[in-house]
Amino acid sequence: MTKRGANQPISYPIFTFRWLAIHGLAIPTIFFLGAITSMQFIQR
Repeated sequence: MTKRGANQPISYPIFTFRWLAIHGLAIPTIFFLGAITSMQFIQR
């Protein structure tokens, strides 16, 4: 990411509502995908 001094002086916060919405959905999704794929290889 290039840092612009005069063109874009506004520094946006990291924890925006969009960040919380994306990570609040993406982290459980990746967790459940990993759990489901690992269940495929468990032999009973």
